[in-house]
Amino acid sequence: MRHSRLMQLAVICGLAWSPAAVAQEAAKKGGSDAQFRAMDTNRDGKLSPAEHAAGAKKMFDTMDRSRDGKVTAAEMDAAHHRMTGKSPATGEMSSDEKIKVVDRNGDGILTAEEHAAGSKTMFRKMDTNKDGFLSPAEVEAGHAKFLSRKAEGESRK
Repeated sequence: MRHSRLMQLAVICGLAWSPAAVAQEAAKKGGSDAQFRAMDTNRDGKLSPAEHAAGAKKMFDTMDRSRDGKVTAAEMDAAHHRMTGKSPATGEMSSDEKIKVVDRNGDGILTAEEHAAGSKTMFRKMDTNKDGFLSPAEVEAGHAKFLSRKAEGESRK
């Protein structure tokens, strides 16, 4: 159960990966495809663990407006709104729910270490063909599988 929840947050945190300006543009254009291209810094059509980790760190830094190495639900909500111009979609996990997925100490705050560990775990889970890279299809499938509350609820069963 805890492992599945960890995967969910890793996807959530790891998918908005690009630098703030690129992520904002990609989100406005509606696309994980654009986000993927932004993270694929060497333009080889796949994400390496290093590219994924760098993108996840940039996303964490984008969310951490107070620059204290921690992200609260309010900061996560604000980052989502800044990047997309919208509130989370109906049925999407709330920021509190996302944080709970990898909040190791149960304090309701996402630390940089918790975020990095979740992103690393998610990379391994999304790499379904076990080639050490993520394809656009693997990222899209991982995102679709773990982003919704429905998937979060199913993982608890």
